[in-house]
Amino acid sequence: MECYHGSAKRQRVSKVEPSALTRLANIDVLGHLAAFLEAGELCQVRATCKALGSSDESAFDGLSMAEEAARRVFESASDDEKAMLPRHNGEGWIELYHHLLMLRARLTFDQLVGRNIEYQEGDEAAVRATGTSSAICGNHIMRAGKHWATFVANRLYLSVGVIRPLPGWDQRALEEFTPNHLRFLEDLRRERTSRWEGDVHFCQFYLDGQCWYSNWEGFVDQRSFVDQRSDWEGINDFDRRINTLGMLLDLDSGTLSVYQNGKRVGILKDGLAGVYCWITCFDVPHGSLSIERGYHMTE
Repeated sequence: MECYHGSAKRQRVSKVEPSALTRLANIDVLGHLAAFLEAGELCQVRATCKALGSSDESAFDGLSMAEEAARRVFESASDDEKAMLPRHNGEGWIELYHHLLMLRARLTFDQLVGRNIEYQEGDEAAVRATGTSSAICGNHIMRAGKHWATFVANRLYLSVGVIRPLPGWDQRALEEFTPNHLRFLEDLRRERTSRWEGDVHFCQFYLDGQCWYSNWEGFVDQRSFVDQRSDWEGINDFDRRINTLGMLLDLDSGTLSVYQNGKRVGILKDGLAGVYCWITCFDVPHGSLSIERGYHMTE
């Protein structure tokens, strides 16, 4: 008898499930739900539910319901946000939605590259190092528009700047890492994608006022470094005693600028194009630095 009732119960459930899924798999409902989901969670929805993950040529121009939900959320973003996130060729809407969420989030160093660097008190926006290592805002990829960041550091001989995205480099278990050293040149070149534009792949500004950049190509100096110095106007106005500085990556004009006391000191480098992440590099032991999105202007 118990088996009979169990069988009947299973039959009733099997009859209810398809209609329940049909009601849940409604693009308007999913569109509202997507606004509360991370991009990774939306990917899980697509992977675990056939009704939401399969493409429907007639309904959504070949997009899955999950992709269509991500597209709708992205299209509801502000004009300024969408201008900073032009869609790349072949880029999925869920991926683009992820970058929208990152644009709205606080900046964090998602990648620690080198064994001598760690977070300060668990804060991923603040790092300290005891040797040659780097920290990259790997999830916060900048592709267009103007991007501001504020850095607070306690050492002259560390640098801040921008670098091409280097996915997976925090998993390489490198003993040390600075992206201007010859030993990493070939591996860095292999990371190139169609989203790299121009020939400035890395630009770093030291807190003593020097700026260096690289195209990771043929130039190697006597120090076994693959970067060149930028003779930027304004270096004589830079105050080394101030440990808080702002940086502006303006991908509309292709420039990287430095700010102090709420005012621009100068343009460090021009010719920047394509995709970049914020980076800080430590060349000496016992340094620390924090990053924050935005910068307070006084002029």
